[in-house]
Amino acid sequence: MEIRGRVDHYVHLEEGDGSVVNRKLDAILDMLRVSARREIKMSQEMEALKVEVTNTKAGIDSAIVLINGIAGQIVDAAGDKTASLALAAELKTKVAELATAVAAAGTQPAPPPV
Repeated sequence: MEIRGRVDHYVHLEEGDGSVVNRKLDAILDMLRVSARREIKMSQEMEALKVEVTNTKAGIDSAIVLINGIAGQIVDAAGDKTASLALAAELKTKVAELATAVAAAGTQPAPPPV
C-alpha cells in the first residue's frame, strides 16, 4: 500500500509586508554573493599554494641530488687527501648557500649537531 501526500504552504502578505520580505530576501541574496566570492578567492589561494608546494619540493629534490652527488665524490676521493679537502670545502660552500636560501625563504634551519 502506497501513501502519497502533498503539503502546500502559502504565505499571505498583508498590505505593506512585501517590502519587509523583499529586504530579507535581498539580504539573503547578498550573503550568498559574498559566500560565492569567498569561495572563488579560497580556490585561487589553494591553487597558489599548490604551485608553491610544487616549487618547494623541486628545490628540496635539487638540494638532495646536490648533496648526494658531493657525498659520492667524497667517497670516490677517499684515498686522495687533496681531492677530499677540495670536496669538503665545496660541501661547506654549498651548505652555506643552502642555509642562506632557507633563511631568505623565512625558515630557520635546525642547529647543526654538536
